[in-house]
This record gives sequence, C-alpha cells and structure tokens, in this order.
Amino acid sequence: MTQIKKLAGQTAYYGISSILARVLNFLLLPIWTDRLAREEYGAATEVYGYVALLLIIYTFGMETAFFRFSKKTDFQKVYNSSATSVIIVSALLSTLIFFNAASLSTFLGTNVEPVYVKYIAAILLIDACIAIPFAKLRLEEKALRFALIKTTVVSITILLNLLLLIVFPDIIAERYLTSLKPFVEQIYNADQQIGYIFVANLIANSCYLPLLWRELSQLRLRIDSDTLTSMLKYALPLFIMGLAGMFNEQGYTILFERVFPATKELSGTGALGVFGSTVKLSVIMMLGIQAFRYAAEPFFFNHADNKEAPELFARIMHYFFVFNVVVLVAVTLNTPLISDIFIQNENYKEALYVLPILLLAKLFYGVYVNLSVWFKIKDKTIFGSYFATVGAIITLLGNLVLIPFLGFLGSALTSLACYITMSVLCYFYGRKHFLVPYKFLPMFVQLMIGAVIILLSMQLNIENEVAQYAVALVSTVIYGCLVFWFEWRKLEYKTKKP
Repeated sequence: MTQIKKLAGQTAYYGISSILARVLNFLLLPIWTDRLAREEYGAATEVYGYVALLLIIYTFGMETAFFRFSKKTDFQKVYNSSATSVIIVSALLSTLIFFNAASLSTFLGTNVEPVYVKYIAAILLIDACIAIPFAKLRLEEKALRFALIKTTVVSITILLNLLLLIVFPDIIAERYLTSLKPFVEQIYNADQQIGYIFVANLIANSCYLPLLWRELSQLRLRIDSDTLTSMLKYALPLFIMGLAGMFNEQGYTILFERVFPATKELSGTGALGVFGSTVKLSVIMMLGIQAFRYAAEPFFFNHADNKEAPELFARIMHYFFVFNVVVLVAVTLNTPLISDIFIQNENYKEALYVLPILLLAKLFYGVYVNLSVWFKIKDKTIFGSYFATVGAIITLLGNLVLIPFLGFLGSALTSLACYITMSVLCYFYGRKHFLVPYKFLPMFVQLMIGAVIILLSMQLNIENEVAQYAVALVSTVIYGCLVFWFEWRKLEYKTKKP
C-alpha cells in the first residue's frame, strides 16, 4: 500500500497541473464557440489534429527511451543524446514546414492562411525541444515543479486568448476602452481571429524556455553514437506505436469533414467543429488518465523488478478503473450543466448525445495504458506498435465507413471499438510475457452499476432546469461516496486479514 500511496501522491501533483490546465483550457471552449463560426473552429480543430500527429514524429519515442536507458547507462550521455537528436530532427522538420507554408495551407483548406502554418512550425519546434527536459523532471519525481510550469504556461495561453479574441475585438467595436481603439486597430486584424489562436499558443509556449532554463542549461548538444543507436532501436517501435496511437485519438480531425454527409445547414468543416467541441468535453475523462500516465510510466519502470510487482500492478488497475467509472457517471449525469457552462452556443450542442460513448472509449484507453506496462518493462515495445496499428486501422476504416451513415455516432463508436480491441489484444498477449492477476469481474460489476445509474437518469424528465442540475449533482455525490465507502471498507478488510 505504501507504493500505491506514493504513486497516488505523484499522480495528484500531475493531476493538479493536468486538471488546472484542462479547466483553464475549458475556458477557451466558450470563447471559441462564441467568437468563432463552426467552420472556423472546425478548421482550428483539424490543424491541431495534425499538430498532435507531427509532435509524435518530432520526438520519435525518445521520451520513453530516455526513461528506460537513464537507469541502464550514463545519465548525462542519455540526456544529451536524446535531447540533441530531438532538437536536430525538430529543427529540420520545422524548417521544411516553414518554407512550404503556402502549399501546406492550400492542403488544409480556405480557412488556414500560410502564416498560420509558420506559427505551427515554431510551436512544434518549441514543444519538441522541451520534451526531454520535461521527461527529466518526471524521472526525478519533481512533480510540483512540473505542475507549476505547465499551469503557468496554460494560464498565459488563456489570458492571451481573452485579450486577442474578446478584449481587442470589443475595443474595436467600441464596447469599452474606446480611447485605445486607434492603437488596437494598428496592431490587430479583426478578420483573422482564427490566426490569433495560434499566436497566443506560440507566445505562451515560448515561456517554457525560460521556465525550463535550469534543465536546458544542464544539456550539452552532444550525441554518443552507441547510446543513441541503442535508444533508437528501443524507440522505433514506440514511435510507430505513438504515431498510430495519436491517429487513434486525433484521426477524426483529418477524416471527419471529408466523409461527413454535409447539408445546407452543416458543412463538413462545421460538423467537425461541433463534434470537436463534444470531444473536448470528453477530455474530462483524460484528466486522471493523463496524470496517471505521467506518474505511472517511471513508477512501473522503477518497480518492475519487485517480486510483488504483478499484484501491485493489478491493484493499481482496479483503483484506476473504479475511479474513472465514477468520472464517467459524473460527467454523463451532469452533461446539461457542463455543456451550458462550456458550450453556451446552441449550434455546438448537436453531438452531445454521443458524449457517454466517447467517455467510455477514454476509459478503455486508460485500461490499455495500464495493460501496456508489460511490453515496456520487458523491452518488447514492438507489440505496442502492433496493437496501435490495429487500432489505427479500425480508426481509419470505422470513420470512413460509419460517419457517412451514422454521423457523429459513427465516429464515437469507432473510437470505442478501437480502444476495446487494443485492450483485449494487449491483455491476451501480455499474459504470455508478464502475468498480472487482474480481477476483471469486480471492475465489470462497477461498470454495469454505473451503466444502470446512467440509464435510470435518462428516464427522469425534470422540466425545471435548476432542479435538474440539483438532482444530477446530488446523485453524483451520493454515488461517488458509496463507491468510495465500499472500496475503502474492502481495502480495510484486506489490510486486517491475517
């Protein structure tokens, strides 16, 4: 239990930064959905989908390789070699993107100007350069410093979005601070609001460099060929796995507008904007998963040789699953309240009915994160690339086949099928290499109880909006407390049992 408590404590720190970052990011959702047309928001969603995929290429699996090899060989050689190789590759790729911005913007569509692509090239370069220094913080278990830096930069991003998308346009419209209008008109182009999303991101990300200066100053731009060669052999399957995995998460942003059955009222790009806003709400489930992943990856490596590791990993999976079932139920029951807070524009609410399916898909992604420990600690990362590639094939075919017929539902079901399949494959292959005594029946029972509560809530028809919110919130608290009480009693019984 001591080790689980330690992991929980580290996860809490990462969770604080992730939760604050996501909560602050949620403040962008009402801004974007209020100030941008659905087509503009859809274009931004597509661009950031490509950014997520490109960042995998920029770092090519070196973060996890850094964790693995930092314990096996000279730390400074590993740090220098991994960070330097990422910086060199990133500089080359960003240069190519920067000088081909015109042709790339044409590919991305009419709402994306070449200058936006240049901003993205710079954003990707900065994100890649800080990847290994951030991994160093995680390896050294400096979770609080990690959290403070992440939260600071996200806060700056929010403030810049408020300034560039709300304050400056309002000043030009003479809603307030009219004396500043001449100055603002000289520096602000009201016709390119989508571009200021990328400007805010670039300025905020630039702040990572001084905030991580201590870690960056410890870096020497050197490559030890033997060290890097070994790391690349380990990282290549992780790179394939990461690229396929990110496609599983972001593939809809590339495919959606191209296959969605557009109407006069809703174009493909507009539909992507609508679906993207619902997906953003489903990211609530990813708060704990992301925090857990940050803490668990080095934790699993550090305890891989422990004789009690299989039993420890099984208990971690159980508590992780139960916690996230509670999150699934809580978000589903309170969807009307959450959507009214973060998506005030009714035009963006058409896809909310698929939110429970998206949440369930994220839950199974978390299950896969737990199950995948075996091929990382056994240096069999090639299996991760196999599983992720299968998932990518499902993502590709599922979106292409189902979206034209089922629209939003088709993409949500595809995501669920992808992560369930990956989890099943990972579990059955893992049993042969690193047997962990997972107890799936209690987890399944918890999921079924959650499903029953959700289905019962759907039968309630409360016309008063405030009363509906209150009932949902009270039900959530009661359910969460009962689950916590039951799990705590069960834990106490196991602890006292001779």
